[in-house]
Amino acid sequence: MTALLEAKGIAKSFDGTRVLSDVTLSIAPGEPVGLFGPNGSGKTTLANVLSGLLSPDAGTIAFEGRDVTRLSLDARYRLGIARTFQIPHPYPSLTVREGIQVATSAGSVARPAAEGADGEIEELLIRAGLFDQRFLPCARLSQGCLRRLEFARALACRPKLLILDEVFSSLSAADEEDLVALLRAANREGGTAFLLISHNRMLLKATCRRILYLEDGRIARERTV
Repeated sequence: MTALLEAKGIAKSFDGTRVLSDVTLSIAPGEPVGLFGPNGSGKTTLANVLSGLLSPDAGTIAFEGRDVTRLSLDARYRLGIARTFQIPHPYPSLTVREGIQVATSAGSVARPAAEGADGEIEELLIRAGLFDQRFLPCARLSQGCLRRLEFARALACRPKLLILDEVFSSLSAADEEDLVALLRAANREGGTAFLLISHNRMLLKATCRRILYLEDGRIARERTV
């Protein structure tokens, strides 16, 4: 089976400091993969390189067999690579529903706004546990709700691969359980592959089939869960 995402020999430095060094990894279609490592190991930098926010200094990235190494974040988004950020980036002036609506016209599957969009938005709101807050301004959401909103927005573009950067940070145990359920459902029902970056090994084990360990900018080992 052709890998959904395949990165080979990825290197990245900032001001002469090597952050990533010869990182090689692959993710199969529909595969949930975890990425674990200490602070400063390069996890977020790797997420930025894979998603197109940063260009690597060396190495190649292929998505569905296509070389995307030099494609932008937006171009990769349209191919089916979506990501969330360690700090959520909502549209504070929009309502929760509007925040999801703007994502339904983007992504790997383009469709007219009127073609089932309302029903899809309602379904995402329900799945994310945000239906009761749908008319609330995004700026008024709690941290847990912001995480669920960002996740719902990412799913709205129907990604083939979702890169999630520390989505569990600063959440209550209840919010963590909600996000784990959302991830499992997206993977099970939608076939969405994901790379989940987290410091929490237990949550990675609860959601992933494989866990990659990043140390000193390299994949030091991996474990099948």
